[in-house]
Amino acid sequence: MKITCIAFLIILLLFIPTLITGNSDSNKKLHLCQKVEATAATKPSANNDAHVLLAHIQHSDSNADKQLATVSTAVSHAIQMSGQSIECRYRLLSAGEADPLAPQLTAQLPVAYLLLLGQTDWQPLLFAETELTGDKLLARLTEQPAVVQDLDDGNFEGLTQAATGSTTGHWLVAFLDPKDAQLSSKTRILTGLAQSLRPLHVSAARVLLTEASHATAARFGIAKPNSLLLFRSGAFYKLPHQLHSWRLVLAFARHGYSDAKKFPVPAAPTPFDHAVDAVVAFLLSFNGVGVSPVYIAICAGLFVLMACIIAVCLCAGKGLSKVTKTD
Repeated sequence: MKITCIAFLIILLLFIPTLITGNSDSNKKLHLCQKVEATAATKPSANNDAHVLLAHIQHSDSNADKQLATVSTAVSHAIQMSGQSIECRYRLLSAGEADPLAPQLTAQLPVAYLLLLGQTDWQPLLFAETELTGDKLLARLTEQPAVVQDLDDGNFEGLTQAATGSTTGHWLVAFLDPKDAQLSSKTRILTGLAQSLRPLHVSAARVLLTEASHATAARFGIAKPNSLLLFRSGAFYKLPHQLHSWRLVLAFARHGYSDAKKFPVPAAPTPFDHAVDAVVAFLLSFNGVGVSPVYIAICAGLFVLMACIIAVCLCAGKGLSKVTKTD
């Protein structure tokens, strides 16, 4: 009996340090992220020699402690695997409080932002899952930041090749209002989506609805801003979501498009199309300023006649060239 008690005491003495160490490690992970106030949340690291991860968590969420522990564990894992310094911060936001970095994301908490060493722009870490893992954070530290392309009538087809087989990959394109007060926030969200969709060869771009992109907007029937289109393999899909619902956008771009209606990509406007549009706009500009509709109709008819003559001449020239080669 005495031997049994002694053995039990020895085992207990050996096990107690393990319990203490385990709790200590757990507390270190839990407190790895430092709480910051709004004024200090978005400032770079004081010593400017580390990456900065900023997590926004809803204060009233019953899982706030669990989410904070998940972020801390992810940061700890990334530090161990990469050997790089990462400063972890977190803010507890009240329900309905605006996110200082992207108000559009207020309803999407929790969310995390990453400020890479040497950079000045916070990148949102957008994932379909609600939890951030160490492997995903580690991947972001080693990847080059994604770039959101600006598209207009002059470069849309050349970059996306939407009508010619999408040889440059798939594209998620947002049509935005350049005067929107939330333009910078929406662009930041779009950048985060580009980073998350990069493994699927999906690039992200924005089209600012100005005169320089009028033909592109008309080509795809864009009547209002904040429209999202996904281009894949010569077809496009209209997303029923907006950028602030980024988790739904991610799900659609990954697999949800397969259940959505597919639209064929209209052919890119030719120089002749642009010429016709210019002439029509020119003729319409006379409407209501005292010019007879008959005169406008005659001018339009002459233009069409000239276009037909040019087309016939071009076709005849090609035919003559073939005959000459045959002889």
